[in-house]
Amino acid sequence: MGEILETVMLICFGCSWPINLIKNYRCRSAKGMSLPFILLLIIGYIAGIIAKLSIGVTLQNSYVFAIYLINLIMVIANLFVYFRNLALDRKAELCEKGHSYQIIVDSISTQAKTDEHSFFRRKRTAVKSQTIQFAPCTDPFVWGKSLEE
Repeated sequence: MGEILETVMLICFGCSWPINLIKNYRCRSAKGMSLPFILLLIIGYIAGIIAKLSIGVTLQNSYVFAIYLINLIMVIANLFVYFRNLALDRKAELCEKGHSYQIIVDSISTQAKTDEHSFFRRKRTAVKSQTIQFAPCTDPFVWGKSLEE
């Protein structure tokens, strides 16, 4: 009876891991995911597998052993998705910082443009101002465009 209940528990967990894996993959964010939780699950499933191996895998309990392995594979896949989502979060964070730096670049460009024009006015020479503007994160710099363009 104990093995049947253990199998039911493992099947319930086994049905929830693919759902969780798909949700985390589609979410594209590591927010709400916990690395310690995933690692504890992996350790728990490895301990269950070792326990089954220590009592001996027979034909009667081989299905429980197989379910432990399938669940372990699903949780390890969740671990890979966690690191993928963490990298996507970091990339998005860098993109956001790039946009906040745009304000700084604009103010520095405006100040440099004012200084540049006042310097060249003294020399009575016209100058076309060139600045660097940030583009979307896929192409971080667009060279040679002025603020007027």
